Amino acid sequence: MSIGESGDTRGVILEPANGPNGKYASLDEDGIAIDFQKLNDRSITRADDVFTISVTDDDVERIWIENDVSGLSFYRGDNPTNTISRSNPLEPTPGSTTSIGVAVDTHEAVSGTETFTVVAQYEDEDEIESDIDGSNLSVSPTNVEAGETVTVNATYRNNGDGWGTETARLTVDGTVVDQRTIALSSGEEETVSFERRMEWPGTYDVGIEGLGHQSVTVEGPQVEVSSATIDDATITAGETATVRATVRNPSDRSLERTLELAVDGIVVDTRTVSIPANGERTVTFERRFAAAGTYEVGVSGVSAGTVTVEEPGPFSIQNRELSAATTAALAPPATAGLLALAVVANRRWAVLR
Repeated sequence: MSIGESGDTRGVILEPANGPNGKYASLDEDGIAIDFQKLNDRSITRADDVFTISVTDDDVERIWIENDVSGLSFYRGDNPTNTISRSNPLEPTPGSTTSIGVAVDTHEAVSGTETFTVVAQYEDEDEIESDIDGSNLSVSPTNVEAGETVTVNATYRNNGDGWGTETARLTVDGTVVDQRTIALSSGEEETVSFERRMEWPGTYDVGIEGLGHQSVTVEGPQVEVSSATIDDATITAGETATVRATVRNPSDRSLERTLELAVDGIVVDTRTVSIPANGERTVTFERRFAAAGTYEVGVSGVSAGTVTVEEPGPFSIQNRELSAATTAALAPPATAGLLALAVVANRRWAVLR
């Protein structure tokens, strides 16, 4: 992972917390990094008081954390309900220090490396709108063998008078399979690049949402997802739905393929499976749905149907001891990946890649 230059901190200081969870944070010349390992699967893991944000400048008005990763949140101290975002920023006073906790919901969060940005706004800054446009979409090559990679590029430019952010979303046949958020100052330009491994033979529309797409033809053995189903199409908010997909390999050699679970047109989970020659495999996904509603579910382009999530009914809570497994799930993590943060200020952004 490479990290871009940190912006002008101007009175905002990030440091690891003094408590036991401060060991998960470390400083380098580019900002602060948070390293979690061995997060409990399919659980919510909290680490209170991981790092601190201190303010020494009278002009600092608001501070928030830019984060568009599903299943990850930053909060004040030891209160996970008091999250930090642009709509709920810190409003610090000079000399104040705020302790920041981190929560990872591995029902939704995917293992890997992610980047985040801490933003500081000052009293002398006007709320001027940005105007970010994308152009120069390119997809290359447009003819590949199964397992080869396609590169998708686009250029974004901020034509407005203020800084702003834009999320570029890579799509395959309309499904969002990857995304990246960039931050641009007025007049700044940046090229966003995606690499997409094309595993399934066929012809696909590959592009970036809002900018267009190009047709890509993939040659190779006709491995396919032959079916996708949902075990229970009606669940209660907070429960988990089980999605099963069967993948078939008609070729004379064993092949490996990665299946992608999509909810409402956005890939939220993946599974890699080896399929024997002239055989098939069934892959199981478990997906927790926190909010009531109806969701479209699919696996690698094959519809599994819809999941209806209902509001929970009234219930009572009794005093009881937590089991050892529950305690382990709530214990401070020992990583699903690396979280990197940097302070940006005065219309300067640190873009972490």
